[in-house]
Amino acid sequence: MKRLAALPILLLLAAPAQAHKLKVFASVEGGDIVGSAYFVGGDKAVGVPGRILGADGSLVASFATGPDGGFRQRAAARMDHTISVESEDGHAARFILPADQFPPSLPEGKAMAAPSGDAAALEAAIARQIRPLREQLDAYESRTRLHDVMGGIGTIFGLFGCWAWLQSRRSRS
Repeated sequence: MKRLAALPILLLLAAPAQAHKLKVFASVEGGDIVGSAYFVGGDKAVGVPGRILGADGSLVASFATGPDGGFRQRAAARMDHTISVESEDGHAARFILPADQFPPSLPEGKAMAAPSGDAAALEAAIARQIRPLREQLDAYESRTRLHDVMGGIGTIFGLFGCWAWLQSRRSRS
């Protein structure tokens, strides 16, 4: 019976485990890397230090997020960039921007085919338009929804039911 009483306490302690998960999102606007860092649940990560690494792992830039959790850095070359942020309490997140999202006007960081001028302008315009949608989708995917909670509770009750059924069968024999 003591084990059963401890179960709700353990469940209450486990609930905030994802509450401070750090996420980072970035996209390319023109020749700039623009993004934001936030905690799951919607809180902005203010003043969090971050780094931008090049394709070879070398440090390209360092930054700190602003009051809105956002950052903006100029890209020096067209290559894969890895954006990483780490909060003071040890939470960290990474996001990779592939080289093909950068405009062809930037010098090549590695060998790749550059799109023509019209295609590059079109790609830049599309990137500007879909950036807010990509941010919303990323935030939506990391949010805990009611059906997630209800599914977890249902699993717990189902496991408890199986355990109770097995206990009743043992007491009969």
